[in-house]
Amino acid sequence: MREKPTVFLDFHYLKNLNKGFGQYCYNLGKNFSKLPTSNLKLTYYLPLKFINKFGKNARYRFAFDFHRYFNFNKQYDVWHSTTHLSRVEPSEKNNSKIIYTIHDAIFSIFDRDNEATRKHYKQLQEKINKASALVYISEFTKNNVQKKFEIPPHILEYVIYNGNPLEDQQPIISEKYGFNYLLSVGEFRGYKNQKTLIPMLSFLPQDLKLIFVGRCSEKKKEEILKLAEKHTVKDRIIIKGTVSEKEKIELYSNAKALVHPSLAEGFGLPVVEAMTFGTPVIISNKTSLPEVGGKAAQYFENYEPENMANVVKNTLKDFQLNPENYKKSLQNQAQKFSWKNTAKQYLTVYQEVANLK
Repeated sequence: MREKPTVFLDFHYLKNLNKGFGQYCYNLGKNFSKLPTSNLKLTYYLPLKFINKFGKNARYRFAFDFHRYFNFNKQYDVWHSTTHLSRVEPSEKNNSKIIYTIHDAIFSIFDRDNEATRKHYKQLQEKINKASALVYISEFTKNNVQKKFEIPPHILEYVIYNGNPLEDQQPIISEKYGFNYLLSVGEFRGYKNQKTLIPMLSFLPQDLKLIFVGRCSEKKKEEILKLAEKHTVKDRIIIKGTVSEKEKIELYSNAKALVHPSLAEGFGLPVVEAMTFGTPVIISNKTSLPEVGGKAAQYFENYEPENMANVVKNTLKDFQLNPENYKKSLQNQAQKFSWKNTAKQYLTVYQEVANLK
């Protein structure tokens, strides 16, 4: 009788649940524990406080920071590196079949030729060369990696969308956010393109504010407020920084719309989160965002301020004409992204990779 395939799951990113990789590992493990996994022997590599969190039938290994300097000698049939950025690796001496999940390769989307970019290209290509399988979190990410990198012919490739961490949450309607506002969610980075929202705001009704949620340095905050002052909308800008999960739900629930003009996304989690509560989403028509927003979203075709403002006005007008149907369309789109389905697909991948000759 054949032994059950052994699967190593690199979940050390659980050390920080405020970051995307931490949430990804947490939601994947939580849903694995709800599914039948008796045909696989799962070993979770994670921080001490998560021992036994994903079922007592699995095995657990403590994650320590110094492990990044020593490759693992123990043989596993399948090694799932939950991001290609991980420095925790199996030894080259054993024959573990490695799966890398590629969440994005933002550095390869823009045509930049500098030392840092070349280093990123080299690192990712080296990981690809070691892989038995690659999982991409969107079709865009898959197509971009295939275009920019050499994929050996033996490698299995899959697209598995991330799930929605807020799929079971109910909206929180509150007086605190009872005023009219647009919401922007995401860390302040150049490619997120938040700065285009400032001049756009000057072409929208005076009572409409703009709330930014996401990590924001003091330098970036000064830049945003300076730009807002230039366009005479400083009193309509609210920079919240990072917020609790409860307050994030509250902000999504009461917003007139999510505005997300990002130029590059591997997936686009804020879009799914906002749609969960029937909140209109107005997003870029670039990279992976159309896959996530589908026909339920509205799209910025360009970033000319008055044009962007017109897209917002038309969206809010359409929503008011039939809010219940509009909300239903958004929520139906959000339901396509389920962590339960994501976990099921990964378990199938583990089995297929384990069976590779």
